[in-house]
Amino acid sequence: MSPKDPLIYESHETMREQHRTSRQAEDFEYVEDDELPRYLDEIAPQIGWIIIIFNSLEDTVAGCLRELMLRNPDTDESLDVFLTEMMFSGKARCLIHLYGQVIASCGLPTANVDLTALERLLEECQKRRNEYAHGDWLGMKHGPMVRVKSQSKKRGVVHRYKRFNSADLEEDVDYIDAARDAVYEFHQRVFDQLRESRPPRFVDQLT
Repeated sequence: MSPKDPLIYESHETMREQHRTSRQAEDFEYVEDDELPRYLDEIAPQIGWIIIIFNSLEDTVAGCLRELMLRNPDTDESLDVFLTEMMFSGKARCLIHLYGQVIASCGLPTANVDLTALERLLEECQKRRNEYAHGDWLGMKHGPMVRVKSQSKKRGVVHRYKRFNSADLEEDVDYIDAARDAVYEFHQRVFDQLRESRPPRFVDQLT
C-alpha cells in the first residue's frame, strides 16, 4: 500500500481495529502464556524496524527544517537547541506550517491539497509508531489483538484494539518507510520551485 492512498489506508485500518468497553473486552481470550513468548519473539524484529524507520523519518523532518531555516544547515547548530527539545508532532507541525508559508508567500505552484496530504501522512505515521510503543503486548488477545489506546467516555472506559499479524507489521514498516521518501520528495519539489522562482528572500540560502 502506498501512503498516497489515504482512503484505502483508512478503510483497511478500520478493518484492523475494534473499539470495546472494559466489559466488552472481557469477551477476548488471552493468548496462552506458553504461546505468547514464541509469538513475541517472531514479531519483535519487525517492531524494532518500526521504531528504527520512524526515528529516521523524524531525522528527515528535522533535516528539512534545517534546510528551510538555516543559511548553513550542515554547520549551524543553532536550530538544534530547539529541535532537540521538540517531540515529533511539534517538528512535523512546524515543517508543514513553514512549507505553507513559503508556498503562499513565494507563489509556488505546489497545491495546498498536496501539503494537506503530507500533513495527514505524518500524523498517521506518528499514530502507528505510538501504537507499537505503547501497546499492551504482554496482554495480547487472540486475533492477535493488542490494546493500543484507552479513553474515558460517557459509556465507560473504551479501549481500542488493533490486529497485528505478520502481514500487518510488514505493511506498517513499508508505510513509514515510504512516508520518509515522500517527505524528501516533497521537500525537493519545493526547493526546485524556489530555485526556479528565485525570490530575493531565498536566493542566498539556496545557492
